[in-house]
Amino acid sequence: MANLIDEMEARIFAAQLARLSRITGRTVDGAFISEMYKQVKARYLEELKKRKIRLRELDGARLDEIVSYIFYYHIFHTSHFPPEIVKKAESDPAYREVLVRDVAVYIVINEHLNVEKRSNTSEYSPEIAAYNMACSFSLYALGSIKGTDRRMNGMNNLFKKSLVTIKSVVGLLAAGNSCDAVILWRHLHELECVLAVLGKGDDELFFRYVKHMEYLNMEGNPHADELNARLSEECKAFGVKERNAFVNYGWLLHVPGFREGMGKEYRLNFKEGLQKAAGLTERHAAYASASKILHPSAWVVAIRDDKFYKFTVFELYKSLVGIVGGIKDYLLRYREFSQRPAECDNYGKSIDGYLKMIEANNRVVAIKYAERRHE
Repeated sequence: MANLIDEMEARIFAAQLARLSRITGRTVDGAFISEMYKQVKARYLEELKKRKIRLRELDGARLDEIVSYIFYYHIFHTSHFPPEIVKKAESDPAYREVLVRDVAVYIVINEHLNVEKRSNTSEYSPEIAAYNMACSFSLYALGSIKGTDRRMNGMNNLFKKSLVTIKSVVGLLAAGNSCDAVILWRHLHELECVLAVLGKGDDELFFRYVKHMEYLNMEGNPHADELNARLSEECKAFGVKERNAFVNYGWLLHVPGFREGMGKEYRLNFKEGLQKAAGLTERHAAYASASKILHPSAWVVAIRDDKFYKFTVFELYKSLVGIVGGIKDYLLRYREFSQRPAECDNYGKSIDGYLKMIEANNRVVAIKYAERRHE
């Protein structure tokens, strides 16, 4: 009769291997990974002894972590080869030895010798979890839209990119990298502005935007000469002398009223162009603050990390509200293309509930940091 602990380990192993295959789309030989797991576990303990590392209770690498290290090591080195070569590698003693040695060292160094940075929060903390929940639910709703409409699919991809970026921002906050989170939020705000302008525009504006993006990828493009000629013609036609400004923001000239307001209300830049056309100029002070730390400066070392955290939490909420507003309009417009139309109908009510949770969490953050100023 199998030992209960052994049975549990086998079940957890199988579940983790299935999960990794599901999220990567890669199928690996379970027997091979199982054998490598046994050998890595033994080598891992040897590496700990060799480096005189004594673990505290429950500090050892978990089963799922060890399996993940092995799995990703193996697909990194073999996924680009045909199946017969992979099989040959899996039975090669030299490959097995190198895998066991490398993975054991990776685990010891990364899990036990790394310097952990103290974070203001955690991925399990309510304010982080609520952001992730709002993004995950929105991605789920967007994922129900299927069809061949190019604007529909293009906007869908842009919304998904913005939501994944928000998840990345809160991931940085959870890991204690608040300064990096501010920098990534700056990128998100630019995308937020693009979505706001395109969301208010028609199909023609969207396709003008897509066509204009060709100018950003001319280096090494086989049609570079043709694109350069077209670029020169457009700059001349619109009376634009700054070529780089046109490359970055020229598509805005197709926004109703933008061309007429050029040099007066609008300019081909971010602040007086994209941000203004998006109706988000009141956010420029925050954007400018985030820009100050984009390059290494005194701000990076002079400002406390918790201030970067607080700044990001609050600005991220404003960005999420704006992006969610665009998604609501998008789902109403393309409801007939949804595989789950009821989800589109209920999206507004459900997401508003998640936003209220984030708002309530942010009030707690505000109170906590107001108190901290007096410490």
